Amino acid sequence: MSRSRLWLTAIGIALSAIAVVALLRSIDAADAARRLATTRPGWFLGACLLTTVGYWIRALRWGEILSPHGRPPVGRLFSATMIGFLAINTLPARIGELVRAYVLARTERLRTATVLGSVAVERIFDLVALGSFWSLSLLFAPYPDWFRWSGVITLGLAFLMAAVFWAIHALGGWTWAAEASALLRWIPERPRQSLTAAIPAFGEGIRGAARPGVAFRTALWSAAMWGVNGAAFLLVAEALGMRLPLWSPLLLAFVVCVAILLPSSPGFVGVMEGACVVGLGLVGVRGAEALAYGLLYHLVQLVPPILLGSFYAFRGHFGREILDESAGKIEG
Repeated sequence: MSRSRLWLTAIGIALSAIAVVALLRSIDAADAARRLATTRPGWFLGACLLTTVGYWIRALRWGEILSPHGRPPVGRLFSATMIGFLAINTLPARIGELVRAYVLARTERLRTATVLGSVAVERIFDLVALGSFWSLSLLFAPYPDWFRWSGVITLGLAFLMAAVFWAIHALGGWTWAAEASALLRWIPERPRQSLTAAIPAFGEGIRGAARPGVAFRTALWSAAMWGVNGAAFLLVAEALGMRLPLWSPLLLAFVVCVAILLPSSPGFVGVMEGACVVGLGLVGVRGAEALAYGLLYHLVQLVPPILLGSFYAFRGHFGREILDESAGKIEG
């Protein structure tokens, strides 16, 4: 692992530890555990099923973004997605997205950089969705001023990223960047050669989103995916006998997703629970009840990728070697 990734991992673990300590000092953990013990299994399983459906729709969206470069079967897109999210939840330094791209590139004979470009497009659509959630939740939620500004910043960053990628694509910037070797002289020769070759391929992965039809269908899949994920928030509440406002998933999705953008330990331990406590506090749910919700929601997010990701990794014989190879791709 490179030095930068070691630092990122150390910072993430430290932030997760701080979040766990802060939660335990401010909330009665024993009370939260008692509330968690009252979980209704049917609602919990329903939330896990909806989360899995959300991953399936994510795979369909990924296929749409990649459609200008090929048509990978949905089953392979889904298996690569689950393996990637298994890695996100169990490995340090956010290597999961790279693993996901590498698995699909290996099975479909696509360039890894091209697939990574498609993953970057996904993240742009997700950021736009988060900004939209913030805008819609303004109609209902009593946000403090600092929270309103966080939504403005998120929405602005999403559109800025989209504009930058579109401008680079429209001006042929990926090829120019690859040819501008003078700008890359500070990088050692071997990684510079790899980067010079990868930049145009990365641009190819992004290029598909510039087509209006692809962008429109990708936006529709994004809306469907986030709608399903929002419903999972409500099912988790039902599992604990809570009733949340129908608009609350807009708020919770925004808070949770912004929180997990920060460095954290593998699996977002402490950070995801803390985000749920903060978000629910804005809805009027606090203390042990909010922490119990955060713990159960985190479990719902962990069960599908761990079970299905492990199954697909075992079936496809994706072991330690693919993690080492994919890490080597990004570091060298």
